Amino acid sequence: MTTHFSFTDKNLLLRHGPTAVLQLAQRRGGQLHKLLSGTSIFEQDLMNPQSRCHHRDWLKLLSHCQQLQSPELPFLLADSVLNHRNIALCQSIAVAANLAQSLKQLCYFRHQLLPALYPKIKRIDNKLMLSFKPAIALGVQQHFISILAISFLVKLIRQQLADSSQLHVLLKQATPANEQLFKAHWQCQVSFNQQFDAILIPLAYWHQSFADSNPHRFQQYRQACYQLNQRLPAQRGLLEHLQRQIDRALPRQLGIEDAAALLGLSCSSLKRLLQQHNTNFAAIADEVRRDKAHLLLLQGNYSNRQLAEQLGYSDEHNFRRAFKRWTGMLPSSAKALTPISF
Repeated sequence: MTTHFSFTDKNLLLRHGPTAVLQLAQRRGGQLHKLLSGTSIFEQDLMNPQSRCHHRDWLKLLSHCQQLQSPELPFLLADSVLNHRNIALCQSIAVAANLAQSLKQLCYFRHQLLPALYPKIKRIDNKLMLSFKPAIALGVQQHFISILAISFLVKLIRQQLADSSQLHVLLKQATPANEQLFKAHWQCQVSFNQQFDAILIPLAYWHQSFADSNPHRFQQYRQACYQLNQRLPAQRGLLEHLQRQIDRALPRQLGIEDAAALLGLSCSSLKRLLQQHNTNFAAIADEVRRDKAHLLLLQGNYSNRQLAEQLGYSDEHNFRRAFKRWTGMLPSSAKALTPISF
């Protein structure tokens, strides 16, 4: 059995997001039969708490909902899911001891809620940067799902710590016309046109006690999450597996043959699977190295030689040429744009 994400496995409970987004869309004028059009979900499935859907159906639902032109939808959906009484994972993270325990729980069981994303955590000065990467091809829904994930975390922090003002959200999206909508819902600093979809969290928030902390209930809900794993096993996406392998190998630049072997696949099988995600190995390797370069620029004042060494380039010239191909600018220009107000 290979480790890649399957587009045919039913992997998401309808009550873990799809049902809520359908209800929100209907309140905004969406017709149920049109929202479900093109999916393998039937109206009777919505009444069964055990019903699951293909992740591709989840993306189709989001595509239909986005046609309603409701910019508040991801914020409202995050709030609805976070406070859902029948989602053990959401109940558990709300009664955790603190943010550190809550996010550890969320990351471990994330396949039960947001299997399409995987998190990466890095320390930058006095903050931790939690960025989100797609585990599978998300197409035009990638931005919506990133906003949903970030909004989910911001709302959790606001509920339990009563303050989100020290958070800083970074979005790859160009500055939208409804910029104030983001700030109104999140009540924190938001920067657009960034290299990452991420949230910067002060270390001071990390171990601050949650308002609703309850160790006994946390263990109860955690056990329920383990039980759900028996019916909804963890499914890590192919893109997640591959990007992690490439990143771990740095500064050695992993080739496609080596990557396929690490994933238990033949080279031709890996190429075919990547085609299903509308990408290829070279593009993913470039994305990993580009993200690593920007992260290093955030973390410190690295010279081009040091950056080249970290990313596995034989000399500075090759690194500069690659960086310009990724970003359209030289590293020296990017350094002037990279510093973020902390």
